[in-house]
Amino acid sequence: MSLPENTLALDDNHNPAIWGYNKETEKVVPVNITKDWELSIVAKDFWLCVNQCEMDWYSAVDKFWVNSIITTSSDPEDIWEWGWRYIYDADWTAPIVSIWAETDAAANQDIMVSWLDINWNYVDQTITLNWTSRVVLTTPLWRVFRLQNEWNTSFTWYVFCYIWTWTVPSIWDPEIRALINNTNLLVPHNQTLMAIYSVPKWKVWFLTKWEIWIEATWNVNALADFAHIHYESRRFWKIFKVKKTVTCIVWWNSVFTDHRSFPGIIPAMWDIRLTVVEVSATMWVWGTFDILLVDESKFSEEYLTAIWQPWY
Repeated sequence: MSLPENTLALDDNHNPAIWGYNKETEKVVPVNITKDWELSIVAKDFWLCVNQCEMDWYSAVDKFWVNSIITTSSDPEDIWEWGWRYIYDADWTAPIVSIWAETDAAANQDIMVSWLDINWNYVDQTITLNWTSRVVLTTPLWRVFRLQNEWNTSFTWYVFCYIWTWTVPSIWDPEIRALINNTNLLVPHNQTLMAIYSVPKWKVWFLTKWEIWIEATWNVNALADFAHIHYESRRFWKIFKVKKTVTCIVWWNSVFTDHRSFPGIIPAMWDIRLTVVEVSATMWVWGTFDILLVDESKFSEEYLTAIWQPWY
């Protein structure tokens, strides 16, 4: 396989380079063609190199999400399993400190809890559930967008993270920030499914593709039913802006794919979300994000300033 056309390599000084294989580190790296390095030039697909962890400072995220019940009386809703509008906690806080299981069937199972701490650093932590007792997170979080069941069996019902430490909320209370929905025992999710994202500090996110599809759940013959959807983003300390609007119609274009010719640039600590603004009937909504995360050290200060990267 060869590198995609227009895939440009830059060396540490942001000069044009080629993709080369460093024998000492066993990594695919940008190499300035004017340097006399002893290396073997490889013919490998750029995205395959990223997924095989052969390129330092690059990583890929394939994010899937769902909102299983959106009604004409509940819209607008953000697309995540809890539904309704996602509540963003204040900057410079970390109120997400607790995790809880609704059933004893989740006792002693390990849950990976991921996302950003009070300083916007990416954090992974594995928490062992304690029957139906509240468990305190090792690191309090500002955002949490991923819970994953790391055990060897599924559990029933819900596991969720919530803010503060007092009384455990009910499943529909506004204190909940992320949940695993295993109420359907035939297809347990075992992880969060959220079309909501905050870019970690020191990173730049490139949105290469997103797609969305709908299904009218209560009347399969209502082919004219539709969902009107916004893709929105906001800069750090700013407000959400609508970047794209889509209307999906059950009988005509129930699936929409935005495969970017030029990847969308999302700097560090920006928030993005997909919001179902209006539905004509009760809907299921699914979709995916394909994301390339790159360390900001790969870019010049001029570039980072131009894209509104924080602290530049």
